[in-house]
Amino acid sequence: MSDDVDSFNERRKSLRVDLESETIRLGWQDASGQFQTAEGICIDLSRHGILIEYSNAFKLGELVEVTFNAGTDAQNTIKGQVCRCSPNGEVFHIAMQLF
Repeated sequence: MSDDVDSFNERRKSLRVDLESETIRLGWQDASGQFQTAEGICIDLSRHGILIEYSNAFKLGELVEVTFNAGTDAQNTIKGQVCRCSPNGEVFHIAMQLF
């Protein structure tokens, strides 16, 4: 493989978004119906799913809003449903299907 940067052929037509360890805002309704928000970390994002790191567990099937660039002109919110929540040391890795 060549080290020449110009020899690399990018197949994607869209821009890549670097989200490694990007701080995100999470929003959800708790058991009493109150809307809660907190910060988490985006580990990976794809067209149909997202993997985040958060200090507490979510229940399977729970609906969560994820906001990127909160409080800026580039703010963008997506919604997902928790499909996996596994402990990883003192935090949880939470996978969500996006819609």
